[in-house]
Amino acid sequence: MRKNLLIGLLVFSLAALLVVGGTMAWFTDSQTADNKFTAGTVAIEIDEHDFQDITNWNPGDTTNKDVSIKSTGSKGTYVRVKLTPVWGALDGDDFIEADPALPTTNVTLNISDSTKWIYSDGWYYYSEIMSQDEETDLLLDSVTIAGLGTDNSYQGKTLKVDVEAEAVQASHEAYKDAFGITSLPDGVEAWSESTPE
Repeated sequence: MRKNLLIGLLVFSLAALLVVGGTMAWFTDSQTADNKFTAGTVAIEIDEHDFQDITNWNPGDTTNKDVSIKSTGSKGTYVRVKLTPVWGALDGDDFIEADPALPTTNVTLNISDSTKWIYSDGWYYYSEIMSQDEETDLLLDSVTIAGLGTDNSYQGKTLKVDVEAEAVQASHEAYKDAFGITSLPDGVEAWSESTPE
C-alpha cells in the first residue's frame, strides 16, 4: 500500500512539473522560406512572310519566298534551319511525294546574302544568339526552277520546300546533345558567362 502511495505521489509530481513547464515562456523564433525556380523557355516560330502558294509555275521562273526565324522564348537560343525541296503532287490539301522520286537538281533555293547564316552539314546555323522577340535575317529569299533539266515529267507536279527549324538554349553547351554535334560551326557566336540569358 505504501508502495502504491509512493508511486501515486511521483505520478502527481511529474504531472505538476509538466503543467508548470508547459506554461513557462522562452524567447523563440521560427521562419520558413519558399524558394521558387521557374524554368526559362526556348520557343521559335518560322516566319514565311505571308507567302501564298504559287500555281501555274513555269520552268525558268524565280519566285519570292522569304523565310526567317523568330525567337519567342525567354532564353538565349541557338537556331538552325534545314531546307529540303521535294517534288510531289497535291491530293486536296495533302502533299504526296512523287513516286518514283523526281530529282530536285532543277531547283535552286536562293539563300539571302546575309552573312549571319553559316552552312554546315546540311544545316544553316544563325551566327548570333537569339534573344526573346528577336528575328533572324532572312535565310531563304526566293526559289528558282531551271528551264533546262525540267522536262515533261514535272508537268502538273508541286514543289514543296520543307523548312525544319530547331532551337536550343545557348547555355551549358546544350547544342552538343540537342543538335548532336561536338562544336559549333566556325563563325557562330559562342556562349560566355558575360552573354545575357
